[in-house]
Amino acid sequence: MADVLDTKILKKLQEDCTMSLEVLSESVGLSATSCYRRIKKMESHGVIKAKRAILDERKLGFQVTAIFMIKLQKDSADIDQRMYRILEKRPEIQHCHLISGDFDFVLLAKFRDAAEYTDYIYRFLEIYSDIPIRNYSSSIVVRTVRQNEILPL
Repeated sequence: MADVLDTKILKKLQEDCTMSLEVLSESVGLSATSCYRRIKKMESHGVIKAKRAILDERKLGFQVTAIFMIKLQKDSADIDQRMYRILEKRPEIQHCHLISGDFDFVLLAKFRDAAEYTDYIYRFLEIYSDIPIRNYSSSIVVRTVRQNEILPL
């Protein structure tokens, strides 16, 4: 697990992964070499999975965020792998979670407009034909109150 210095590095990288090694190492109180070694170690252990840019979905034309809730007819040991295989070809799905409670899956999707969302709804059962769906519902997000990709380290 990450120690105090690793946690400081991770917090800074979550805020801005484009900062130079020199700026990062100075801000956490380490030499550039030590900081670099720690980052590489965390990458090799999978703590740091990727470095990405956070894009403005509205400026890129994604006007609709939808949430889908799926209830299965029956569960199976491989249901999450089956869902993963379907979603590999579905870039509009941003998140998919196997959950407990009244539904089995929750999906979050991005669409350019209401027409694209409607087309998806019309093809929903066809797209997920390998999943034994009892019923599903969808909702459109009216307004995002908070969206945060930063883990509370």
